[in-house]
Amino acid sequence: MADRVTYTKEEIEAGVVVPGIVEVELRHLVEDQLAQSGLYYRLFSRIKTAASLERKYQRKCYNKDKKIQDLIGLRVDVYFEDDLRICRHILEQTFHLIGWSESSKNEVEFKPVKINGVFRLPAYLKEKISPETWDMCIDDTIEIQVKTVFFDGWHEIDHDMKYKGGELWEGRTSFSRYFNSILATLELCDKSLVTLFENLGHDLYKEKNWNGMMKAHYRLKMTEAPLYPEVEEILNNDHSENNIGKQLFKTKRVVLVDQLLSQPRRVPININTMIALVNKAVIHDERLTRIFHERDVFDDGSDQVDEEWGYKRLRPLTQRDVFKADVNLSTYRYSAHDACMEAARLTYAWIYEKYGYIDSGMPKKLQSYKSEPLGFRISMDLRPEEDYWRMCCMNVDQETPGMAWTVTAECKKAEDGRQLLSVRNSYATTDEKRNLLNQYFSCPKFYSAIADRIGIFDVRYLSTSRRIIKDRQVGKVRSLILSKARKMPVCLIVSADQGGGWLNEGWLGEFKVYDLTRIAGRYSHIYTCSIDMSWGVLGELGVPCGENAVYVFAPKAEESGQGDVPVYSRYSEADVRESYFGRHHVDKEKNRYDLISGGQAFYHKLLMELRSYLK
Repeated sequence: MADRVTYTKEEIEAGVVVPGIVEVELRHLVEDQLAQSGLYYRLFSRIKTAASLERKYQRKCYNKDKKIQDLIGLRVDVYFEDDLRICRHILEQTFHLIGWSESSKNEVEFKPVKINGVFRLPAYLKEKISPETWDMCIDDTIEIQVKTVFFDGWHEIDHDMKYKGGELWEGRTSFSRYFNSILATLELCDKSLVTLFENLGHDLYKEKNWNGMMKAHYRLKMTEAPLYPEVEEILNNDHSENNIGKQLFKTKRVVLVDQLLSQPRRVPININTMIALVNKAVIHDERLTRIFHERDVFDDGSDQVDEEWGYKRLRPLTQRDVFKADVNLSTYRYSAHDACMEAARLTYAWIYEKYGYIDSGMPKKLQSYKSEPLGFRISMDLRPEEDYWRMCCMNVDQETPGMAWTVTAECKKAEDGRQLLSVRNSYATTDEKRNLLNQYFSCPKFYSAIADRIGIFDVRYLSTSRRIIKDRQVGKVRSLILSKARKMPVCLIVSADQGGGWLNEGWLGEFKVYDLTRIAGRYSHIYTCSIDMSWGVLGELGVPCGENAVYVFAPKAEESGQGDVPVYSRYSEADVRESYFGRHHVDKEKNRYDLISGGQAFYHKLLMELRSYLK
């Protein structure tokens, strides 16, 4: 058995970074299927906080053999007990199932029914999570709980007041028995609700109230639509022993749900479409088939499908950058030619790793290559004699409908001999879906590899190591801030000198400068200095200084509107202390956030501001 591991909250915050868009996309994947199924449901989601993960490491034994599987969790609350199995079935069709676990039942004990499924995280979403996450005994899985609405509320009470508060019940058998009897009543309510609607459906069937019967028996979200008169006539006049009405009532709900999910587009759910689908799957009555075909039942105008889903007509895609960089390759370790070729090798290795399985004919060794498998475009134009290469990779998103990704990079020699590198990562989608992704940031891994292996310049060298400004560097940093050639932001963190060359950064709270530099140093100039030193850097620029503060200077000084000083943001000690940040952005309807404050919140806000200049 491997040794047990544990991490501090600070280590977790530095290593485990899950963009909010991961949660958004998972919700969309589930909601898309549940909405199309017609089930009544409520959906909740969360990403474990660093504090929650820290407690989990302390409470249980995790290692390379046993990993945390619920970093990301979703919960589906259904309204009817028999929807539990249907929901499980839907989730198994949506994600790659690892396994289910279900609380056991027996004849003498009542407890909340909890069904937990563990599924593999889709690959395109895994790529958006920090690679360090998977080194901390965290599995690339998600956990999805399925419960009934009755038991969901009760389960929280049972967990907090009984499971965690076991000492409250010691020696109080009568209270514990009373508690369990309430739970038994809820279980009875779940079962009774299904029985009630089934009995009601049977009565409506005998009365030949076909609309009411279908609503009571199938219990799906239906829209109002009159039953076609010719269909009603067939149902009313069918007196055979196994008549069509009886077959409609006897068909299991999961059959209709499967039919709804198998349609190539989202269809309206009403009395006519439901009968049409059941007839197609089970009854096979030619008269009904002909009527529904002539009526064009799935597009009869009785129920308008929300155009947000794009099923009525195709919508144009608009493109948005999520990362862009224009830098110079370092010639500290390599000549300009060798730096160009090494960058090409690192980029091609990324292409092969990401797209190699798509085309078995892709060569492993760097060379010019072009291929367009269905839904993909892969190209590398390599010209070593010119110190030039250009790559472009495009693919449709295999998990999210209506989205395509494009990554481009170009390396060429400037007239002065510098080797210029330009990188772009972007997605294209409809304007409606684009609004959900406006905070997304994605730096291609090959760019990070180039920065680490070769080194990159943006007027000055970019580094993921902490840099404290010395006397001899004041002028260079000031010139960097003023440079109109600079493409990256400059972040300057000013703190009081506590002697011996050390800075007193306690005012930053849980915000660690090392973490910011390690994460953002490849695309931001990050410096620290003492208050005294800041006068030399900022005082000459007319920027207020003289106390603990964080400054962010935007690139492109010529567009600043502040004369010789670029646009900048200044954050005081009070700004850091009073900072709040909702880390996990979700859709407007749910408004579920993980709200943090102080230095930890400021770190995330600062990181977002730095990244905003790279989009």
